[in-house]
Amino acid sequence: MTNTSLIPSILFVSILGVTAGIPAGPAQAQAGDQFQSMLARADANGDGAVTWAEFMALRTGMFTTMDRNDDGYVDSQDRPRLMASRFDEGFERLVQADANRDGRISRAELTNRRAPAFEAADTDRNRVLSASEIAAIRPSR
Repeated sequence: MTNTSLIPSILFVSILGVTAGIPAGPAQAQAGDQFQSMLARADANGDGAVTWAEFMALRTGMFTTMDRNDDGYVDSQDRPRLMASRFDEGFERLVQADANRDGRISRAELTNRRAPAFEAADTDRNRVLSASEIAAIRPSR
């Protein structure tokens, strides 16, 4: 059963990996913390590093969670009655992945989308975020 508390905008931000480009300050610090938390969930083998494959597996799992009616798309039909405003907020960010501009996000559109925050954090460009690369995501406070 899907827990509607998992649908807030944090998931949408995390699933896209869009923490890069968020204005500096408290919002960036919160986004950095959220992205780190998402990466901790992505670390399937618990080795402290997150591979691109682990990141994509989490992204796919998040899509499945958000696709509440199991039709293969995230759209207004997936909007929960509870926390609807958070869904709307997140969907506004997710709409960036709508490559064909049809108002809904397919699994392919989401999984084929770049992940700018992952790419920015991967300083050695090996498609693995090491523990030190993940730790560096947290902005100074």
